[in-house]
Amino acid sequence: MLSPIENKNCKILVVDDVSQNVQVIGSILFDQNYQVSFALSGSEALSLIDHEDFDLILLDILMPGMDGYEVCKIIKANEKTKGLPIIFLTAKSDIQSVVKGFEMGAVDYLSKPFKTEELLARVRTQLELKKQKEQLENLNEFLEEKVIERTLELQKANEQLSKLEQAKSKFLTLISHELRTPLNAINGFIEILYPSLRLTEHDQTINILMNASEKLINLSETALLITELQLGEYQIDFSDVDIIEIAKLATFAYHDLINEKGIQVFSDFTDEAKIIHGDYELILNSVKKIMHNAAKFTPDNGYIHLSNAMNEPFVELIITNSGPGFSEEELEKLFEFFAIDKMKNFTEGFGLGLAAVKLAMEVNSGKIEIKNLTQGGASVTLKFPN
Repeated sequence: MLSPIENKNCKILVVDDVSQNVQVIGSILFDQNYQVSFALSGSEALSLIDHEDFDLILLDILMPGMDGYEVCKIIKANEKTKGLPIIFLTAKSDIQSVVKGFEMGAVDYLSKPFKTEELLARVRTQLELKKQKEQLENLNEFLEEKVIERTLELQKANEQLSKLEQAKSKFLTLISHELRTPLNAINGFIEILYPSLRLTEHDQTINILMNASEKLINLSETALLITELQLGEYQIDFSDVDIIEIAKLATFAYHDLINEKGIQVFSDFTDEAKIIHGDYELILNSVKKIMHNAAKFTPDNGYIHLSNAMNEPFVELIITNSGPGFSEEELEKLFEFFAIDKMKNFTEGFGLGLAAVKLAMEVNSGKIEIKNLTQGGASVTLKFPN
């Protein structure tokens, strides 16, 4: 409720063609410290409204010339004054007159004769509602400004982040390209030296060099692949791909490591779920990364099992092994860039291998799922849309 002191800031316009009514209403409102203006006709009222700001209008309906309905209609049609609350003063208390008043935009009405308490109560109510509405509008404007401000800040932050991401990706691309030439040269010389140094006193050294060189080349290629996929620069070539052939090629790629550890490789393939539509090189690269990890972390004399299945709407390639499995922390972070470089299982390079596989599967509209097996070991499932 507004206090008497606050009433001094409230301007009310009383419109009635009977001067005695104006005097009575004005006296009541003056006693409550309201600022009061008067008009004895509709045209006079509109003239005052054009030059002054009011908080409330008490408007008589029955006036000669322009009646209260017409005055109300003009006020509500004006963009500047359409929110001005109007209380009709009328001797007409029939339902049709009351309804028409509300249809014209009035917020309340008082039937003549009225009691002082009723007049003041209705005036206070409408002034309070107007004040609350203005406060709400101000708050909305403030919030809208804040939203716009925060949105602009977020846009700038996103633009900066995008620039940093592009810079990072371009840096990785540059580094990968720059590393490839010297690494290929080093690896070439190691391959030349390997036959003559193997089974000599330098056997351990040449093996360490060979493994380190292959690891760096693989890291460089993986970083380049991730960068191209993220930037959309990878040239996708979709075709019909035989995932059984892919699985066999990926297994053969690590034939030496598998034989060295005495790992048994079993397969259980079905021709009913072998052809998928995707990018051959990406899929082969992904399966090779998974097979490399499976061979690396499967213990000596362990096993790797490969199978395929139709599980609508996907064709699945499943690779299981008898390795140690994963902790809960590892399972949550397997596909995060650089997040698994300190984990004991399924790591490659700096934790980029599985992140690259996930991106490659997404490009092929597929999925990768990894889980521990109840009997021990782990399972990796590549799901391709059928």
